[in-house]
Amino acid sequence: MLEVITPAPNAEAVIAAVQSGADSIIIRFGGAGGRGFTQAEFTKAVRYCRVRGCRVYAELDTLVADSEMSAAAELVRSACEAGVDAVIAQDWGFILAARQSAPLMRVFAGERLGLHNAAGIEAAIQLGVARVMLPCELPMDEIRAIARRGGVELGVTVMGTLCASRQGQCYMAAINGRGSANRGDCPGLCREKYSLGGRMDDYPLSMRDLMAIERIPELAELGVAGVVAGRGVARPERLAKLTQVCIKCARDLRKPTPLEKDELELIFTGREFTEGYYPGEADGNMTGLPGQPDRDAERAMHAVRKGYADSELRRVKVEFFALIQAGRPFRSGIQDEDGNRAVWNGPEPMAAFGQEFNQRTVESEFRKTSGTPYSCERVNVMLGPGVMLPEGMLQQARRELIKQLTAKRAEAPHMRTGRLAPAMGGSPETPKLDAIFEVMSASQLTEELAELGPDLLYVPISVLAESPESIEPFLPMGTTVAAVLPRIVHDGELREMAGLLQRARAAGVTQAVVGSLGHIGIARAAGLDVRGDYALNIFNSYSLQIASKAGLLSATLSFELNMEQIRQLSKPLDTEIIAYGRLPAMLTERCLIKASAGRCACGAPARMSDEYGGVYPVVREYTCRNAVYGPSKVFLGDRLEDVKKAGVRGMRLLFTNEGARECVEVAKSFLGLSDYRPNGLTRGLYYRGV
Repeated sequence: MLEVITPAPNAEAVIAAVQSGADSIIIRFGGAGGRGFTQAEFTKAVRYCRVRGCRVYAELDTLVADSEMSAAAELVRSACEAGVDAVIAQDWGFILAARQSAPLMRVFAGERLGLHNAAGIEAAIQLGVARVMLPCELPMDEIRAIARRGGVELGVTVMGTLCASRQGQCYMAAINGRGSANRGDCPGLCREKYSLGGRMDDYPLSMRDLMAIERIPELAELGVAGVVAGRGVARPERLAKLTQVCIKCARDLRKPTPLEKDELELIFTGREFTEGYYPGEADGNMTGLPGQPDRDAERAMHAVRKGYADSELRRVKVEFFALIQAGRPFRSGIQDEDGNRAVWNGPEPMAAFGQEFNQRTVESEFRKTSGTPYSCERVNVMLGPGVMLPEGMLQQARRELIKQLTAKRAEAPHMRTGRLAPAMGGSPETPKLDAIFEVMSASQLTEELAELGPDLLYVPISVLAESPESIEPFLPMGTTVAAVLPRIVHDGELREMAGLLQRARAAGVTQAVVGSLGHIGIARAAGLDVRGDYALNIFNSYSLQIASKAGLLSATLSFELNMEQIRQLSKPLDTEIIAYGRLPAMLTERCLIKASAGRCACGAPARMSDEYGGVYPVVREYTCRNAVYGPSKVFLGDRLEDVKKAGVRGMRLLFTNEGARECVEVAKSFLGLSDYRPNGLTRGLYYRGV
């Protein structure tokens, strides 16, 4: 049966979701870098859910630093003790930590891990992941193909806030010093004003809410394990109504009725909806700015709130037993629909003098379960003649039985826990940094740049396919050329990508740089050695362990780490950092330029401007996705000793929209051949972190 999962951001939302029939809820851990429930709130919420038969999935909604990993492991152990059903990870390293800390706990791969193709999902399975939460950008055809392969449970989102950026690839807040989406602290910068193509587009990044609950019967038919309804929805009343409708659709395997649609539209007044990427092509009108609910919506929410507040709408079926016979102690019991039992015994009945009990009296007293999480379905009474119990004895029996049953239902099953293997902190100073030049266009690949003799040259696979001759000046210099794969390659795009890699191999390329574990196999199939890109979001030593076991030659670390955190990492393989360039701000699935100009023109240089004077280059990526880069350039050319002391092996110079001359001057400055400094430089996050 298709599971309806409701995210619950606060205590009232927990009550609203559970009382509205949610099969499961998602609650966030607080601590270990995550923002969510306190330990007391967390324990209380899990107990509330367990008593009422609702599963709990605890999410650590953050990348986890080495200094936080012990606390994160402790959160997993406390989740075991509380009775959580699964843990959702948004960090590769945290998956390892969770598996070590609670070997029997189910671990789900969250959306921000970016598992968007079959090979990536297989990599997650090898790490012990029990369910993969698929990103919202997958069309229905690809969900169907992934579901047919089987091997792991799948979860998809059918209603929630849509992000302009692909999950896990939004760094807009971090590079602007306003939090970090990857650390669960998104300030919603995509809701602000920007201009594209020289004209004011108002809110080109602000997306409508995803509303695809009509897909529920189709998803159930595919064998999808669960649908998430309400990602990013804060109002408990909205979550309650949404859950009610989704539960009915999932149980009856039907689409919402016209009345249900009207109810949702009313309670979500002020929000605009889109079916997102489910149809196979991006909805042409996906942007919109959230508004405020009007009076009619507030009245509707008030009515919903009255339904779940201080009420027990979700009730577990129970059966009572009572033995009242002369000469034997009074015995009573209760059993719920899951087989949990409790008993309570009292004194022997008294002889009745004109006030003897009858069957109806006993049944009536045990059926008084209103205001409790239980619904009495049956009372089994063995009542002897001429007996009665002291006044209030039946009420006491009922209360004690319910109390015992509640305690038993709230009790977590025993689950074996383990100890987190500590990471070997720190690494020796690097005597010499490898020079890594990364370009975006063939025009940047000049003979003068080649004469500087970089150790590695990173070139987009699309540039290599279009201009294979552009790398020829670098090959005699002993430079190793690596093809940079797009961060996103869906299953339907793999065949074309394999052909591009074969052409690059024929041109003299020997390595590939991948931003997803799911791309390692296709690169190796082309005969290329593989390096890890920044898109892997490697934030801790445990993620580096995964990269090493995957056979990567090196890995570019998350640029959200500060220099001290980098120094403390245990490095089982060579590491790199982006030491120069505009940092990636976001990766969009839809073409921003086409949405703005009405036609596809993203092959030409483009930029996006904010209200504060920041200018963000917009670069076309594979299949017309767009990469947005930050307004300032990171420059560590005068801080290379700090980079060496941090144990980093490679300094990666990321050239985006620089001209050929500037590329050469920047490269010379890092090689000690020039005093060049770019205008508007920044140290990025390397000396403050997130």
